[in-house]
Amino acid sequence: MRLINVKTHKLEEFLDDRAPPYAILSHTWAEDYEELSFRDVEDGNTDKPGIGSVKFRECCRQAAEDDLGYAWVDTCCIDKANLVELSEAINSMFRWYQRASICYAFLSDVPGDENPSKKGSKFQRSRWFQRGWTLQELLAPRKMRFYGTAPDDAPDWQLLGTKASLRKIIASITGIAHEYLWGIAGLDQASIAQRMSWAANRDTKRKEDIAYCLLGIFDITMPMIYGEGGEQAFFRLQEQIMKKRRDDSILAWGLQNNGRSDDESTVNGYSATTAGRILAKAPAEFAGSGHIVHREHSLTFTSSVDMSGGIIQAYMPLLWNPTGLVGLLSCGPEDNDDQVVGVPLISIPTAGLVEYARPQGYKPSLHSAVAYKSTSKMIRIRHESHESAVPDLSGIYFHYDDDEFAALNLRIAEVAPPSCWDKERALIILTNRDDKGDLNQVLIRIGLAEEPRDFVVILGSKEQKPDNKAGCRILICSRDTQLAELATAFPSMTRRLNGKTRARNGHLSLRVILEPFARQPIFVMRPESVPDETFTTVDATGEMERRRDSMVLGSLRILDEYEAFESEAKKLNEWESHLSQKDRDIRAQLDEISSELRALEEKQKQLVQRQEENSVTQSNVAYRRSRVEQKQSGASSQWLKTQKRWNALRQVNYRFDELESTARITWAAINGLVEVVEQCLDKGASVDAPDQHGCTPLRAASEGGHLKVVELLIRRGADVDAKDKDLGWTALKWAAANGHQDVVELLQVAKRSVDETHS
Repeated sequence: MRLINVKTHKLEEFLDDRAPPYAILSHTWAEDYEELSFRDVEDGNTDKPGIGSVKFRECCRQAAEDDLGYAWVDTCCIDKANLVELSEAINSMFRWYQRASICYAFLSDVPGDENPSKKGSKFQRSRWFQRGWTLQELLAPRKMRFYGTAPDDAPDWQLLGTKASLRKIIASITGIAHEYLWGIAGLDQASIAQRMSWAANRDTKRKEDIAYCLLGIFDITMPMIYGEGGEQAFFRLQEQIMKKRRDDSILAWGLQNNGRSDDESTVNGYSATTAGRILAKAPAEFAGSGHIVHREHSLTFTSSVDMSGGIIQAYMPLLWNPTGLVGLLSCGPEDNDDQVVGVPLISIPTAGLVEYARPQGYKPSLHSAVAYKSTSKMIRIRHESHESAVPDLSGIYFHYDDDEFAALNLRIAEVAPPSCWDKERALIILTNRDDKGDLNQVLIRIGLAEEPRDFVVILGSKEQKPDNKAGCRILICSRDTQLAELATAFPSMTRRLNGKTRARNGHLSLRVILEPFARQPIFVMRPESVPDETFTTVDATGEMERRRDSMVLGSLRILDEYEAFESEAKKLNEWESHLSQKDRDIRAQLDEISSELRALEEKQKQLVQRQEENSVTQSNVAYRRSRVEQKQSGASSQWLKTQKRWNALRQVNYRFDELESTARITWAAINGLVEVVEQCLDKGASVDAPDQHGCTPLRAASEGGHLKVVELLIRRGADVDAKDKDLGWTALKWAAANGHQDVVELLQVAKRSVDETHS
């Protein structure tokens, strides 16, 4: 690609993947003589008169201000005289705008000092939003600024805003959703119909460019063939899209802006239709499809739309409705998941496979996806680029030869439904179908002027034969009988009418022959007077009167039965009322019993809980009693030993002054003499030294319950964990064994303090 050096204003060439950061310009072209061309820049003629040189200089100046060394402008960076280069550039254009560091959009018809969001602003009417090429220039860049013209024809641009800041007003102008303007959602997340709708109100100078300007938006590459015409170029584009994307919203063109089809010509079927295009001829035909999204699983679609040799092959369900045949597409309104788009179809006579076409002038419509559970089938749809009239094989035509009927003094008086009678062409058109796709029937009243009873010819296709697709039955009715009334009562006469191909009204015995015309679904109605043979004529008026009489008698019988039923119903109602009251009483009693049961269950639950708690308490008490008995036994044994020692000690006659220091402090502790213990300690006696029997002062004081002595010894550093030689007991255990609770608590506090210090 070629880039403009913003300092030298010279063109430099780079490989696509090695291009340096650059700014890119988006604008609408002025007259060719005003724009700078590739040759102008090559020759250094960048200051020639016209808006082109202004855009060139301002783009370079702004790029330099944004610390970018290069810029790209489409008018002068492509050698348009080289068709190969032009084709490559057009196919690369979207990518070049996408890779640009920033895009400057210059709107030459918008003043730079106006508010773009203001109602009726020139920004909203700018030519920039109406050109085909600027669509991809809006969508491709991530960063984009909009500039308007400066007042008083000053050369400098004036900033209008960024794509992000003007997002709301741009969305309302273009119909493009915010997520695509933000660049959050990829363009491939929008359906084909949606992307086409964005270009619906845009135009290009060369007709083919309306297709070429969309290449990047659909990620398509294809050769440029200027001269092929816009319709053919757009057809080639759609063909390439179908090869790459599974999205049959490409067929959802022609919808009204409200998503409905209000074409009056669709009311009575596709009569006298012309086979048209299945593909659109321009983006403008997608103007009403901006809300149509692709559905992956809306119906039983199993394949993509494929095109080959002018024939589209697609899997889709087919549906018969009052307007004719409809093919259901796998797409629908984004705000209603229960609807899908249906395209009108007609069958085309071929020597081989059944083919279809979209009838010219008929629009798609929306259908309930829930209501129609048809199975998809592979169909072939012909793309008629040159519309040609084809017979409508979805119905049957009957030609009424007025001269032949007049020869028997007969004339056509009424047709029901009236829409089937084309008086100008003397054709009775049987195209309406019921919900099953079967052709309905047409009733024709034919009468003699002097005879009060008319013939009624019933045309339809219910009794099809291999060599005759239409059936004809005849009956008579009173002139006062309305065909609409007869049509309502007709189903009850179906059995009697089977095989009734002739009828007599008193003056004439008539038969109508249906004569096929060529190989088309057209039949000529030929009246024939038949001999007065014995045959049964169905009189519809009489049948209806008998039916009414039967209905009256039946109604009277029903009325009598109703009165009997009413009396019986009254008795049953009374009995039902009695049973209901009884049921309510029983329910009340059941509710009362249930309430009592719930109370008893709650009480039972509480008692069980108390029993469990009592059992636990008993276990704890038994355990504690066992422990106490064990301690009591041990204490008794120890008490005997201690008593013996005391007795032995009392038998010793000595003077206190003659005792050694260890014996003195132990003796003082045994006797609870706090002052003596303190004096011994002050004179150097060991606080933990045992006497000749292994008894420490702390043990002696604890065993005797002397709290003050124990406090003194602990304060002076006595070892609370020291054990004696006899039983291996600590002072705490001796105090507990002798029931000195205050000493026990003091020793426990001291032990915890020691343990915390060690930890």
